[in-house]
Amino acid sequence: MSEFLGYERDDGSVGIRNHVAIISTAPYANDTVKRAAEITENTVPITHPLGRCQTKPDVFQTYRTLLGYGTHPNVYGTVVVAHAGEIVDGDELASDVAETGRPSASINIHEEKGVMNALQATVNAAQEMVLDASDQRRVPADYSNLTFGINCATSDTTSGLCQHKATAKAVWRLIDDHGGRGVFAETAEFFGGEHELAERAVNDDVKQEVLDRVEHWDQRLKDTGYDVRGAQPTPDNMDGGLTTIEEKSLGALVKSGNGPIQDIVDYGAKIPGDSGMYIMDTPGHGAESVTGIGAGGAHFMVISTGQGHTLSNAIMPTIKITGNPNSRERVPEETDVDVSEALVGDEDYDWAADQLWDNLTRIVDGKLTMSEALGESQFAIHRIGPST
Repeated sequence: MSEFLGYERDDGSVGIRNHVAIISTAPYANDTVKRAAEITENTVPITHPLGRCQTKPDVFQTYRTLLGYGTHPNVYGTVVVAHAGEIVDGDELASDVAETGRPSASINIHEEKGVMNALQATVNAAQEMVLDASDQRRVPADYSNLTFGINCATSDTTSGLCQHKATAKAVWRLIDDHGGRGVFAETAEFFGGEHELAERAVNDDVKQEVLDRVEHWDQRLKDTGYDVRGAQPTPDNMDGGLTTIEEKSLGALVKSGNGPIQDIVDYGAKIPGDSGMYIMDTPGHGAESVTGIGAGGAHFMVISTGQGHTLSNAIMPTIKITGNPNSRERVPEETDVDVSEALVGDEDYDWAADQLWDNLTRIVDGKLTMSEALGESQFAIHRIGPST
């Protein structure tokens, strides 16, 4: 099977979902966005505490992340809601979304003369897009269109031994057999494994960039008077048997496999279109990392978890896989794929990879993930500097 059923976009991308996004440009528009999404079915509210009083690097990063969601392959159209005159300009954001051929609308609470008028305008715009989106049909598309996101969550000693191996086999199946892309992240958790990872780079420039990015994170954390080695692994990692950041890092890298690394990209930047494995430079904070990968355009995310996790994304379906037999008991409503039989039973890692692949292909064609069925989602943009 080399085709899935997806939604064609005017910019040439193909989505596996057909959402209408309602995006806030600043915290003062968040409530209007949430209320509009509660009123209008099949919309996704994207709210956050940023967009005002930020330094220039953070403004660029916030804007890039929001634009990534407004133009995501899984998004049909976008309504942008601003409070007033913001440093993240709502009209500009809506215009940039429209350049990709997606329907877009810009609503400004001040210009609408109040929150009630702005709410009505937002609902009207979103409803029109939802109706149009509901009339679009899925069409056959090649698997080479897909980008496979990868992230850890609540890792333990089973992670590198089981579920990470299944995840690696599945992502490289998409890359090698179908010409797709993979992307993993959490640069701040490469400590101790960065030299092994850098050896997989396709050339010396990428190799040096990987090492430089890890060194940057190490220095950035030290500049705060904070030694990450004193706070990693996290308490839940240690509860699961991990003892050092190096042990955690080497286990975490298993999920990316052994194949070549094509490039490392900035937080929230678009993943290149060429087939292969990529790194996105993100922190280890799960919600921030997953949000960045979503902005980069990953169609879906496999979250490889040891002890179970609720980490999810509303635009990019998140598939939770575990090899810990206790995880399904701990968070049964969040576990999509249990491959613990490969660790404690009679199955092998090829079987585990097949379980994951069979599940994700059905999700690509429209089956809901556990978190989608529950409406679970977190959105957290990583920030670089302080508020001004």
